[in-house]
Amino acid sequence: MKLILSVLVTFLSIALGFSQQNNKVWSIEECVAYAIQNNISVKQSELSTQLQAAEIIRAKMNFYPSVTGSIGGNYSFGAPLGNNSFNNNFGISSSATLYNGNRNKYFVTLAEKDLEISKLNVQKIQDDITLRVVNAYLNILYSRESVKIARDQINVGEKLVERMQGLVDAGTKARNDLFQVEANLAANQESVVTAENNLDLALLDLAQILQISHKGFNVAEVSIDLETAKLFYNDSDLIFEKALTWRPEIESAKMRIENAELDIVVAKAGKLPTVSASYSFGSNFINVQDALNQSGYFKQLADNRGHGIGLSIGIPIFDKHATKIGIQRAQVQKEIAEYTLKNERTNLRAIIERAYIDAKTSLKTFEASQKSVLAQEEAFRTAQERYDLGVLTSYDFDQVRNQLVNAQSSFVRAKYNFIFRSKFLEFYYGIPIQL
Repeated sequence: MKLILSVLVTFLSIALGFSQQNNKVWSIEECVAYAIQNNISVKQSELSTQLQAAEIIRAKMNFYPSVTGSIGGNYSFGAPLGNNSFNNNFGISSSATLYNGNRNKYFVTLAEKDLEISKLNVQKIQDDITLRVVNAYLNILYSRESVKIARDQINVGEKLVERMQGLVDAGTKARNDLFQVEANLAANQESVVTAENNLDLALLDLAQILQISHKGFNVAEVSIDLETAKLFYNDSDLIFEKALTWRPEIESAKMRIENAELDIVVAKAGKLPTVSASYSFGSNFINVQDALNQSGYFKQLADNRGHGIGLSIGIPIFDKHATKIGIQRAQVQKEIAEYTLKNERTNLRAIIERAYIDAKTSLKTFEASQKSVLAQEEAFRTAQERYDLGVLTSYDFDQVRNQLVNAQSSFVRAKYNFIFRSKFLEFYYGIPIQL
């Protein structure tokens, strides 16, 4: 009975947790944090960073001497020796590189810079994911407002049908007028279906970016202050110069040039001699059958102890131009890294300049659409009064209503487009995205 009760409690806990997860309303901060923490590309890059950290340890180990122990035994018997014998030996040896043109030091520096480059790559992926999440989040908010606009038209359309039905019943309007407003209502209902479908697709898009199930997925409303989203910059050069000081793709490209310069130094070090030192210690035991005056096992090990110290200098004379080719390759790699930096700078400027123009355009569009909505609302109010008085036909009234809907839709689209473009520029300026 206790086992059954325990299983039921566990099952209910899991089901409750799953239900809470499905019914969770995500904030923009939670979406960004979750995407960065759980995105597969980010995790792969973080694992690459761990591998690069291990390379630093490997490079530092080159400063330490290598130590090797050995033990062996050999038993000999039969012709031509005649007598059987047993040989047992023990030894330990160590070797170290004393000088190799400071290549070991450079290898450590290269590994450390590669680690920083790997971290910058993680940051770049996180930044890209952040922008994708914010864009998808704003798209959901835009789709929600579009649904609200479409549903509001359903309410207006239903009132028009109800009013027209009364006029037709009273004999003051023809039945064709009723058919017209009913057709308009059907069109409004179709617009709601389209708007709701777009909202579902927007929610699905963000859920897929977060790599979670879209079932029950929902996001919180955001209070957006449009005044704080206005541009604070006179031109794109200010944003570009600030972005050059911190963008991970620029910093990474700079470090690759530094690494290429170090690779040239390492390659040139191949012309320098290599100085190595070694030390060895060992002993052995020999037992020959029927031999006279043989010492005991431990006595022989003590008597046969020996040490060895060595110093060697390797001077490169002819390495089939391996060093020369290595230097040339490193110099070419440096030129490639320099062009990569130039290309990254060019791409960054292009991104910022286009974003700046888009932001200015979206601001003008937003302000124009805002005025358009106010004008269309006034036109709709006037048309409503004329329609109620019977001066305006249902067809003409519906035209005015459609113009208002189009103006509202354009305003909502312009608003969120402007917000994203502004936040995009702030992000490249180094200001964290906040809604």
